[in-house]
Formats: sequence, C-alpha cells, structure tokens
Amino acid sequence: MRRSHRATAGRKANGTRWSRWNFNHVTALAVMALAAALLLAVPYQVAKPERLFGRALTALNPALYPRLVFGALLVFAIGYFLVSRRLRELNQFRTIDAHGYFNVGVTIVCLAAYALALPKLGFVVSGIALTFVLAVFYGNRNHYLTVAVSVLAPLAIYYGATRLLLVSLPEFPFF
Repeated sequence: MRRSHRATAGRKANGTRWSRWNFNHVTALAVMALAAALLLAVPYQVAKPERLFGRALTALNPALYPRLVFGALLVFAIGYFLVSRRLRELNQFRTIDAHGYFNVGVTIVCLAAYALALPKLGFVVSGIALTFVLAVFYGNRNHYLTVAVSVLAPLAIYYGATRLLLVSLPEFPFF
C-alpha cells in the first residue's frame, strides 16, 4: 500500500513525526536575537573604568555584570529553543485581555521613566519612586509595607553595591 506525499512529508526517516513550529520556537528565537544583540552591544554601551596612575578605581569591571546576564540569557534561550520542540502547549497569548497588556505597558513606561530619572535623581531616589509607584499601581493595600519596602530595598541594594562590591552607582546630586 502506497502512502500519499502528505502522509510521509511530516515523518522523519525513523518514522517519528517532525515537530511543528510553535510560539515557543518563535519566542526562543526572539530572545536569542535580543540576547545576542545586547551581548554584542555591551562594549559600546558600558564605559571603560576610570584609571588613576594606571590603576582602576573600581574593583570590578563595569562590563562584567551585563556580559554575565546577557550571556546567561543567551544560553537559556538556546536551551529553551532546544526544549521547545517537545513542548505541546497552546498559545495562551491569544487569551490575554487588554488589562494584561495595559499592565505590561505601564511597567515599561515606569522603567523608562526610571532610566531617565536615574542620572538626575540618583539610584536611591529613583529606586524609591519606581518601587512605590509600581506597588501602588499593582494594588498593594498595606501602605506601611509599601513605604518600608520602597525605601529599604533601594537603600539596601545601594549600600550593598557601593560598600560590599565597591561598585559606584548614580548618587543624589545634592549630597
């Protein structure tokens, strides 16, 4: 009995089915492209550390952390692409209502405002404002907790980065 071309076109030589491209493949490729582009842009976007008498003023190379993050993102995206062949999931992006996209849009706008405010206001003040706005927007009803986390988290990160890691972060211009 002869099989039609359509019946055999979707089969490998060993008889198993070829997996079809799904949204996981596309997402993995998009993340791979983004991670590779960001990894290649690091030398052009991160300034070289200042030197005094031939010696670096910071203990860490400023490009180390972005390279680690974007390199790890690239490795995870490649792994995701390889695993996505076996994933059998429905595309749930079609079921997201407008409120979900609105939340993502507000978060992106807040992060862009944070990036613009960072050089002017410094890390601590910008971090406090970002954390507070996002906590209020997403409905945290415990106002004492909102204020405590909004103030303490950026301060802890700032002092941990500047004192323990000896990395300079943008400071408030008035002190």
